[in-house]
Amino acid sequence: MIDAQLNKILKPVLGVFVKKLSKFNINPNAISFIGFVFGLCCFYSVANAMFFYAFIFLCLNRLCDGLDGAMARLVGETDLGAFYDIVLDFLFYSLFPLSFIILDLNNAYSICFLLFSFVATQTSFLASAWIIEKNKLSISDGQKKSFFYAGGITEGFETIICFIIMIFLNEFVSYIAYIFGILCWITFITRVLFIRKLLKL
Repeated sequence: MIDAQLNKILKPVLGVFVKKLSKFNINPNAISFIGFVFGLCCFYSVANAMFFYAFIFLCLNRLCDGLDGAMARLVGETDLGAFYDIVLDFLFYSLFPLSFIILDLNNAYSICFLLFSFVATQTSFLASAWIIEKNKLSISDGQKKSFFYAGGITEGFETIICFIIMIFLNEFVSYIAYIFGILCWITFITRVLFIRKLLKL
């Protein structure tokens, strides 16, 4: 919901940081995979009730997610880099909730609902981007992305806030998962309506 506004604030900061990193010839794709390793560490930490470490690894994962894009803009964006970025993000978004099932099997139903909701938002995210690109529809929202996608109330920032709340209020994970899952379905519906309106169906 506020990803576009947040990106405008973070891009200049990340840009300064990656200019210093570029001296070490770090590949943007390497940053993406390092970020995913941090995501795996976050998964392990939650599953073993090491919540402070889980929070640290979550922050490192998200930092790498910002740095890989900033580095790519500096040294040159590639389709492969965009592919890795999206795939690794989606894998982490699905992996993180699973850790709470390993932590406590009583969370299984709510986490399954949340993951099903993520499928809805992720598929609508990709499908809307494909429709817009396929039809060469001209849309501008001030973002400079590898592709345009329809937004919603549960984008990246909101998802990470949800994950942080799940870490620190882990005894209420089931309630958080159900609430955020419902918000994901609202995002899914708004995207469907957006695409229908865009295609004038």
